[in-house]
Amino acid sequence: MTLEFRVLSSAAELAVMPEFEGLIWGGDDERVSVNVLVAVVHEGGLALAAFDGDLVVSTAFAFPTHEQGVLHSHYMAVHPEYRSRGVGEQMKRAQAVWCRDHGYHAMRWTYDPMQLTNAHLNLNKLSALGVMYHADLYGPLGGINGSLPSDRLTVQWELVAPRPAFAETFVLSVPLVTPEQIAASAPEAHAARMAIREAMEPHLRDGWVVAGVDRHARTYTLAR
Repeated sequence: MTLEFRVLSSAAELAVMPEFEGLIWGGDDERVSVNVLVAVVHEGGLALAAFDGDLVVSTAFAFPTHEQGVLHSHYMAVHPEYRSRGVGEQMKRAQAVWCRDHGYHAMRWTYDPMQLTNAHLNLNKLSALGVMYHADLYGPLGGINGSLPSDRLTVQWELVAPRPAFAETFVLSVPLVTPEQIAASAPEAHAARMAIREAMEPHLRDGWVVAGVDRHARTYTLAR
């Protein structure tokens, strides 16, 4: 499979982004509008799409942060029929090329720490580090997120500096929870959310980082 990656900038080009968001996450309220996309891109942000022929199979939206040389990737989405085919990793690496070409040395983004497939990409394949835990960062999101608190882990991917060496590590277990339970805001999903928050948040405040994940054993490795 050969994909074409395009940087989008005009309103006509960017119109595919909200439509694709709706396909991935459902609902209308949380989509980034075309006028906001245009404004952010014209001020130095990045809207990137991957095409398989005429079909949009992945999109990503990012913008500069308050830290010089750090880009925040607000979201990356992959078409359901193209998952588990390496498209997400290709998108992140395409973002990284754009970052280096535009003077950025690092990129960061957030993800739901209950989503271990995303964790595997972020921590294992890209070697990003989980650096900050946020309780209910975005408020209720709906769609595939249900009405659970929107806890998120910020990961930072250093594009130039080498990964640090760690002197201490320990393993944190992740309760079993399914996407269906999350979308339905089932009691099991809420209990898993609270368990991860209570186990992970204090350690990250104390200087630990999330360095890896075993998605089959359902464990995170924390390090410092």
